[in-house]
Amino acid sequence: MVLGPTAGGKSGVALALAKKLGGFLISADSRQVFKHMDIGTNKDKGEWRDGVYYVDGALRSPQWRGKQAQRDKCCIREYMIDVVEPDEPFSVGDWVESVKKVLKKEEGQAIVVGGTGLYVSALTDGYALPGKFDAKLRARLAKQVEKYGLSYLVNKMKKFDQNIEKKIDVKNPRRVIRAAEIVLQTKKPLNQGKGESQFEFLKIGMDVPREKLYEKINARVDAMIGEGLVDEVKALLAKGYKVESSAMSGIGYRQIVQYLNGEISLERAVELVKRDTRRYAKRQMTWWRRDGSIRWVKGLVDAEAVVKRFLHGSNPKSKINLKIKI
Repeated sequence: MVLGPTAGGKSGVALALAKKLGGFLISADSRQVFKHMDIGTNKDKGEWRDGVYYVDGALRSPQWRGKQAQRDKCCIREYMIDVVEPDEPFSVGDWVESVKKVLKKEEGQAIVVGGTGLYVSALTDGYALPGKFDAKLRARLAKQVEKYGLSYLVNKMKKFDQNIEKKIDVKNPRRVIRAAEIVLQTKKPLNQGKGESQFEFLKIGMDVPREKLYEKINARVDAMIGEGLVDEVKALLAKGYKVESSAMSGIGYRQIVQYLNGEISLERAVELVKRDTRRYAKRQMTWWRRDGSIRWVKGLVDAEAVVKRFLHGSNPKSKINLKIKI
């Protein structure tokens, strides 16, 4: 796995490792699962589908197959991009189950890349996620948040999990509501379902100095505006996607909606996107730093060295090592 904060250089390192190992990528980004949301979620440019191919840095369609694809290690597939419509429910449980199916059917080395901590933890720690999506329950919890505030649900969860504030971002409505769905249904701490994962993982974290990271975040936001983020949000609204949906509440989208509604200037919207992205990156790093199993690296050279040591120390005859998850 290649983990770390937004704009920390994960994608480039993950793609390079996938090429060297002849593997494939799995996105662990809770926003990139949504279709039509490309610029604001920073998807790699191109037409994304499950099983898309990178060929020498260029994207090819999922139908690109044949002898060349089978023998050329530069052909990289990526999964969990453009999975659902922006107004469709998609939980961490849905993501984990989808990823497990990919891992079981695919050959070669899998590189999971992303910054959504809950997704990664649910997969690597073997969480037993309860039940399917309950639209009525989520709607009821959302109304409670709207009426009483986020602290209301957080306090309700504390009856069953005193450490809930250390496990989720209690300022993020979507995270609080999703956690409440689990905790209030099971009446157990959020990590009660933690167990052994059925896969073996190597976690690599991108260690970027804060000042440099913030510079990269600011530059990325400026690039998004230049690439047409405003037009992307306009198109989403024109298609009928509601501002209140979980997808549209993401950083970059809600601020541009404010601008389009005349509530703030474009300059202020950009300023807020940068500020909120920096804050999000800080929360991501707080999450990752709690995981003592992550091996922190400065860049690709360090990452390759960590992978080499990991593979060299594995028993090549062991069946599990044919499907090492990086």
